[in-house]
Amino acid sequence: MSCAVCGAGAPRRKLRVAGEEILECPACGLAWWQPGAGHRAEAVYDTAYFADPTARRGYDDYGAEESALRRSFARRLARLPRPPSGSLLDLGAAYGFGVAEARRAGWRAFGLELSRAAAGRARGEAAGRMALGSALRAPFALGSFDAVTLWDVLEHLPDPHAAAAEVARLLRSGGRVALTTGDVGSAAARLSGPRWHLYNLPEHLFFYSRESLSRLLEAHGLRVESMRAEGATYSLGYLAERARKTLLPGRAARPARFPGSRLTLRLNLFDIVRVEAVRVGKGRC
Repeated sequence: MSCAVCGAGAPRRKLRVAGEEILECPACGLAWWQPGAGHRAEAVYDTAYFADPTARRGYDDYGAEESALRRSFARRLARLPRPPSGSLLDLGAAYGFGVAEARRAGWRAFGLELSRAAAGRARGEAAGRMALGSALRAPFALGSFDAVTLWDVLEHLPDPHAAAAEVARLLRSGGRVALTTGDVGSAAARLSGPRWHLYNLPEHLFFYSRESLSRLLEAHGLRVESMRAEGATYSLGYLAERARKTLLPGRAARPARFPGSRLTLRLNLFDIVRVEAVRVGKGRC
C-alpha cells in the first residue's frame, strides 16, 4: 500500500482507533485508515449524522451550532482577500452557514454539499445558493471561482489528489483556496494518541501533516502562501459532546444539554491548521 499523497511505499503502523489500524507515511507524515469495500460517503452523511444525539458519529444537533459555526466562518473569511465582485465556492457546505457568512462579507458565494439531508436545510442568505454533488466532481465550469474554501472537509474526502485537482480546476489563475483540517503532527495529536478528538471514524479518512498538505497542493499548481494553527468558536455543549464521543465511545449516548450549554468560547489547541494557496500553474491536474 502506498501513500495517497506522495506515493511512498512501506507505510508504518501508527496506532489503532476504534478497532481500526491507522497507517502513517514515513516520507510525508500523512496518516490514514482503510475503510471496507462497503464504505459509502452518501450513507455516512445521512440525516442522523447531522442531528441524532443517540448516534456515536456525527453531531447531536448541527443546526444548534449555527451561532458558533458562523462566528468561526466569519473570522476565517475576514482573512481571505476578496477581489471586487469576487466569486467563492464552499465545498462541503453542510447547512450553508459558511455560504451565508461569505455572502455577508460581500462574496458572490455558492455551496456544494454531498448530503441531500444537509443541503436541504440551507436558509437565509444561503437559500438557493446550494448545489448537490461531490467535491471530487463539482458541477461548475473550469475557472469559475476566485476562491474555494474547504472548512474541515479535506479529511472526509476519499481521494486527496482528485480533491486538489478539482479545486485547481475550479479556480481562476491567481485564485485562492483556503482550508482547515486537523494537524496530525501537532503536539495535541501526538500526546492524545488514539484519543485525539479528530480521529473520527468512519467520517475522517485521512489525517494530514503540514508536509503532506504542502506536497498535495503544490502538485496541482497551488502555491502554499501561509500555514498556521487555527482556533475556532465552539459551544460548551458541543465540547461536552466531543469529549463524550472521544473519551467514552462505548457508552450509550445522551444529549449534551445542560444550563449554559449554548454559551460559546474560542479555543485553539494548535491541532487545526489553516492553509491558503494560490493557483499559479497547471500541476498534475
